[in-house]
Amino acid sequence: MHLTANLKAEGRLLDLHPTVSPVSFYLPSQAGNLFAMYYPPTEGAGEGYDLLHVHPFAGEMAASRNVIAAVSRHLASAGVGVLTLDLFGCGDSSGDFRDARWEIWRDNLASAVRWLRLQGRDHISLLGLRLGALLALDFAAHSGESYDSIVLWQPVLSGETMLTQFLRMNLDEMGDGPGGIPLTQPEYRKSLLPGKTIEVAGYELSSELIHAIDKLSLSHLGHAISDPILWIEMGNESEPKLRTESMQVIEAWRRVGVRISTHALTGLPFWFFPHSVAPRRIAQALAPLFTNLVCQSGA
Repeated sequence: MHLTANLKAEGRLLDLHPTVSPVSFYLPSQAGNLFAMYYPPTEGAGEGYDLLHVHPFAGEMAASRNVIAAVSRHLASAGVGVLTLDLFGCGDSSGDFRDARWEIWRDNLASAVRWLRLQGRDHISLLGLRLGALLALDFAAHSGESYDSIVLWQPVLSGETMLTQFLRMNLDEMGDGPGGIPLTQPEYRKSLLPGKTIEVAGYELSSELIHAIDKLSLSHLGHAISDPILWIEMGNESEPKLRTESMQVIEAWRRVGVRISTHALTGLPFWFFPHSVAPRRIAQALAPLFTNLVCQSGA
C-alpha cells in the first residue's frame, strides 16, 4: 500500500489549527453505558470515513488522552471522523475495573461500530494503541466484519509479557507478599481461581481478565485478518525504526499475504510519560498517514 502524504502536500494538515468540538454522550452496551466522544468530520468531506479508537490498558489510557484528542481533532478537520470511548470499567463508563472482562470489551467495540453505522458512517477503520491494538485486532478477528483498515500504534505483542511488565513496575506498591513477586510469574497467575481479584497500582484486576490477557499473542491474530494494516511505532532515535521483534511478526504476516504498511516516528512513549511529547506535533506527523490509509483503503 502506497502511503504518500497527498493531503500533507496540499497543505491541508500541516497548517491546520483544528477547532473541531467533540460531541460527548453515553453509548448503551450490554454491560452498561459507555462514555464516548465523537469528533465529527468537517462538512462537505464526502463519504463517511471514520476511525474507532481503542484505548490502552490502565494508567496508559489517561496518559495518552491529550495525544489522542489532538490526533482526533486533526483527523476530523481533514474529513475523517473519530469515535473514542472508555471501555466498560474504565474512565467515565459504567462498572468498576474489577468487573472488566476481555469479552465485555470486545462487545463494547461492537456497540461502537453499530452506532457509527446507524449514523450512516459506511467506512470504518480501527485504531488501537498499545493493548488497545491487541484488542482491536482480536475484535476484528472475532467480529466477522471487514474494516477499511486497522491501525496498530505501538502494539503490545504479547499479553503475557505486557502484564508481567505492568506488575513489575508496580511491585513497590504491591509489596513482597503473595500479591507481589509471584504475580510476575505467568505460571503463578495461571493458578488464580475464578472470582479472585488482585489490586495493582489502584486497579483491581479480576483473575478472568488476567487469564484472558495472558493468553493473547498478536502474532497469532494477524493470520485471521484480511484488512489492510498500518503499524506505527515510536522511538527516541534521530532515525527511529521498528523493534526487532515487531519486524519478525510483520515479516511472518507478509509471508501469509497480510497487507501491512509501517511507519516509525521520533518521540518518547507518551503512554508512560504524558508530558514527554507535544500532542499537536504527533498529530501533525500522523494525521496524513491515517487519512491516506482510510481513504485509499475505502476507495
